[in-house]
Amino acid sequence: MPEEKIILLEDIGDVLFKKSRRFKRLSVRMAPKKGIWVNVPYGISYQDAINFARQNKAWIINNKAKTKLKENKQTFFTPEIQFKTRFHQLKLSPGEVSYYSAKLSNGILEVKYPANTEIQNSDLQIFIQNSIIETLRREANHHLPIRIKELAKLGGFSYKSLKIKNTKSRWGSCSHDNNINLNLHLMRLPNELCDMVILHELCHTKVKNHSKEFYQLLEIHCPELNRKRKEIRKYSTTIY
Repeated sequence: MPEEKIILLEDIGDVLFKKSRRFKRLSVRMAPKKGIWVNVPYGISYQDAINFARQNKAWIINNKAKTKLKENKQTFFTPEIQFKTRFHQLKLSPGEVSYYSAKLSNGILEVKYPANTEIQNSDLQIFIQNSIIETLRREANHHLPIRIKELAKLGGFSYKSLKIKNTKSRWGSCSHDNNINLNLHLMRLPNELCDMVILHELCHTKVKNHSKEFYQLLEIHCPELNRKRKEIRKYSTTIY
């Protein structure tokens, strides 16, 4: 386990200094809900690490602001929140336990955590997010291969393979040789929007661009396309 020390630095705030034999060089790190930390190799003093952080103050302040913006865009999960995937309802359960755990049962994703843990705890929030991602992955691996086969058969499409991924920018993609990727976050969309994305990629097996011809083809297989394209803008692959 690394040695750790939290130090308050002027104009920066609390910084966690981690000392470990694994670290090869001094480096500053930060992430949403995790704060700022400095990796300190053995053989380098905490004072040298503090000086290093101060020398990088401008970079830290600039990226701290960017990280805060990312935090504000992420969902903050509380026991009162009503959050659902396609097949599961999130339930947060503080109790007499000593560790975090997640369980899927009867349409419920239950996350248990120690009652004395603040819901704002960043490690807990990350655990909840990761539990949701794994739930979405299971749902997607079950639902999407079946649905794409159904829609391909109905529309007379053929594709080479399907992969399900957790991507940050796209709902789906189709390669030139008709390998299709679908985002596991499709499990958070209404049925008609999920189908629209699948049909979008299936249409790319016939038209490899976003030309007028492509959208005419998609409109044939996906009625009310303009309305659905506007509707999907309300959703994000990164904001729950």
